[in-house]
Amino acid sequence: MHSAVLRRGFTLLELLVVVALIATISLSVMPVFITSMHGIQLRNARNDLIAAIRFAQEMAVRESVEYRVYFNSQEHSYRMVRLSGVNEKDEKQFEIAESLLGEKQFLPLYLEIERIKARKEPASQERYIACMPNGASSVAEIRLRDTRVRGNRFKITVEGPLGRVEMKDVR
Repeated sequence: MHSAVLRRGFTLLELLVVVALIATISLSVMPVFITSMHGIQLRNARNDLIAAIRFAQEMAVRESVEYRVYFNSQEHSYRMVRLSGVNEKDEKQFEIAESLLGEKQFLPLYLEIERIKARKEPASQERYIACMPNGASSVAEIRLRDTRVRGNRFKITVEGPLGRVEMKDVR
């Protein structure tokens, strides 16, 4: 007669099969996860830019002083400044706006500023959106391009007197 051997635990082979299955499932899900993370980063970058413009509009009205959002297409960055006064030549002087944004915000490496239609600073040739104390903003159009996906472009428009900011996909 055979005595019944009480078996506890798993064999090494069973453990290796389970680990192999988990690794296979993890590797098959990874591309989907990475793609969705890039999509989230892209959406956040666009929303942050729109929020910065809206924040400058809000601060201009609240503080009754002109705010500007400057764009640097070479660095793919933007920054917010506020009117600090007028010099002896009656030229407006601006300072970095103390805000949650800090000095300069950079877009992700794969998101670049393709074209900007906005006012141009004569001295520095930088493009900017002016936000006035009465709630109006200068008319502007910013085109962004996702370099990872061919044909993935976005247009952010600011509609002057109303100060409305909109974002649209452009194909």
